[in-house]
Amino acid sequence: VLDLSLIVELKSVQQDRTSLRIGAGVALSELRGYIEQDFPALATTLDVFGSLQIRNLATLGGNLGSASPIGDALSALIPHRARIVLQNVERTREVPLDEFVIGYRTTVRRPDELITAVLLPRPEPDALIKWYKVSKRRDLDISTLSAGFRLTLDAHGTVNDVVLAYGGMAEKVQRASHTERFLLGRRWSRELVEQAMEVIDGDFTPISDARGTADFRRVAARNLLLRFWSDAQQSLDGRNRERATA
Repeated sequence: VLDLSLIVELKSVQQDRTSLRIGAGVALSELRGYIEQDFPALATTLDVFGSLQIRNLATLGGNLGSASPIGDALSALIPHRARIVLQNVERTREVPLDEFVIGYRTTVRRPDELITAVLLPRPEPDALIKWYKVSKRRDLDISTLSAGFRLTLDAHGTVNDVVLAYGGMAEKVQRASHTERFLLGRRWSRELVEQAMEVIDGDFTPISDARGTADFRRVAARNLLLRFWSDAQQSLDGRNRERATA
């Protein structure tokens, strides 16, 4: 057994105006203080991540490395365009998080590589990012499914960037790529989102297990997208009011 918990380089957090570099050995409870202001969706994830005792010991690198299909950190970080830093004795490479997991608990990490850090770009001011979790209990429970969303609109209200990342809907945390393509280039509206809710069914083939049935997951996945529309609309309305009074 190799204990990596005292390697200082894995426990450091470095930040500048454009990004946050989080050591793979940083405990989740410690991480929250660095992300609360600029990464509120990720902070929301940590609020319902296990118990305080777990958050005091669990690390970001450990959660991502497990590649669980219901890993909360994965669905929360993909909309933030996070990158995984992999290192061996010869080289270091960066892999986009949405390309890191390639199957059930399987990643692109090679046998001689360690996850050493996670790079988190600071989101653009106009990007809307939210994260949601569905579970039988709010606290101390494994997700039935989770979803992390990112949306950017142009000046005319047209979708020019969207990320819909779902956990618990496939063998890995996965983006709803067909639904993303359906939304791109169209005017953001409730009518559009209701149409997109039907497209989501073609992106996933969920299974039934002790936490929920496949049908429940399909319905919940659609409804989380509609909830995101509602939350995004409130944020957009608030921004418009601020501009009007500026």
